[in-house]
Amino acid sequence: MSKPDSPSTPTSVAENISPTADLVPATSPSVTAADLAAPSLSGQGVAMQYCERGRKSLALKDYAQARSAYKIAIEWCPQLAATHSGMAQVCYDVQDYTGALTALTTAIECDPAPVNFYYQRALVNKILKNYDRVLVDCQKILAHDPNHTSASWLNAVALVKTENYQTALPNLDRHIQLSPQDPNGYYYRGVCHERLENFLQALVDLDRAIELQPNHPIFHHARGRTRQKSGDLPGALIDFNTTIDRKPQAIVYEQRSEIHRCLGSHDEALQDCTSAIKLNPQLVNAYFRRGLIYGERGDIDLALQDYGSTIGIDHQHIDAYLQRSWIYFRQNNYDLAKVDCQVVQSLDSSCFWPNYIIGVIESISGLKREAIDSLTKAIEISANYVSARYHRGIVYHQLGDITNAMADFEQARIIQARGLERLVDRDETGFYAEGIALQHLGQPEAARKVLLFGALAAKRFNNNSFHQLIQAQIESLGLLSGDLSQDPLN
Repeated sequence: MSKPDSPSTPTSVAENISPTADLVPATSPSVTAADLAAPSLSGQGVAMQYCERGRKSLALKDYAQARSAYKIAIEWCPQLAATHSGMAQVCYDVQDYTGALTALTTAIECDPAPVNFYYQRALVNKILKNYDRVLVDCQKILAHDPNHTSASWLNAVALVKTENYQTALPNLDRHIQLSPQDPNGYYYRGVCHERLENFLQALVDLDRAIELQPNHPIFHHARGRTRQKSGDLPGALIDFNTTIDRKPQAIVYEQRSEIHRCLGSHDEALQDCTSAIKLNPQLVNAYFRRGLIYGERGDIDLALQDYGSTIGIDHQHIDAYLQRSWIYFRQNNYDLAKVDCQVVQSLDSSCFWPNYIIGVIESISGLKREAIDSLTKAIEISANYVSARYHRGIVYHQLGDITNAMADFEQARIIQARGLERLVDRDETGFYAEGIALQHLGQPEAARKVLLFGALAAKRFNNNSFHQLIQAQIESLGLLSGDLSQDPLN
């Protein structure tokens, strides 16, 4: 069925680009003159005669006649492996890969000896992306013939596709030694190093692949991903531009949008997300990323719409529920915020954020005991998020439990002093809690500065109610009155 599998056009683990299919020739028996001259033919003899007709029809690309001939051959001798391998060839040539897979499996059941059948089936499974089955057949081939280079290559590709990156590396090293001018070996090895976060080695391999085949978009896409992960955003942008120029793909637009977003080019980022959605309306991360961008621009209604679309496609998209819950929280819509948080809790009981957000809502809503329970769960999940400790300490203090309040405040300070705090974008709730805690700890000037940061964060996130809460708290503590938009360090 054409030439043995060679490193043809590769596919990246992340992309959905169909590989170039190739399959080795099926072994069809030739009918000898003696067979044809025999006064009578056995069932096998008749089957072999029809196999020969099928082979000739295949050569003429008369697939209907070939299929008919092999079907008759199977009826005369269903236990003859060559009848099924011939039918597999017909199915393969007309791109009926499921039919080819069934026929090859039957051929192997009839005669498990020929290595060629396993290799053919591995190639079909590669096309169907049944990579675990590819590995099974390749291992059988390599156990019989360790020097079967085509099976070794196919095995290496399947290992990459099944994310066995470390295991794939020796196979790829061997392929590169045997075929040093094949860019595909360097590409796949670069992908393995990228996934293993060996970015410098990944770039060496991907540079070599591009040097050998400069115009291949998949190679540039892989190098763009690697550059992005290693922090080279301008370099990643160049590679993603090249990829899109040569082969526009939804996933590349979506990934390039994050580069634009990180570089502060929100208009370009939005355009890329929209282009990705036009190419693939089911690309969930394009909606989610566009929602993030809209949120950063202050287009809250559009952000909510995209988070809703994200959840509509993927009902288990935890980040979309969390982002939407933050918007509801900042809109003072606490009931909807809690509903989204409860969904996240049902999806991932080990997630810190829903417990924290619910705890903050309960705290400012006067549900003190419930707030302590929720914040305690958050602390049990992630002890180094100090905002939860500060908030729980505040609630304890409001309940008159000064001992536990001070214990939480002091533990939060210790975590910060040791550099163990989870460094995420600080939000208004965290600044607020820390500021109140510092006041209770007798550090009014530090409290003033932190609360001012909280006020500014509340403005940045359009959280008017929380901004008012912080302002009222500042004034009630006698720390400051007046304009909270000033530089908190002055």
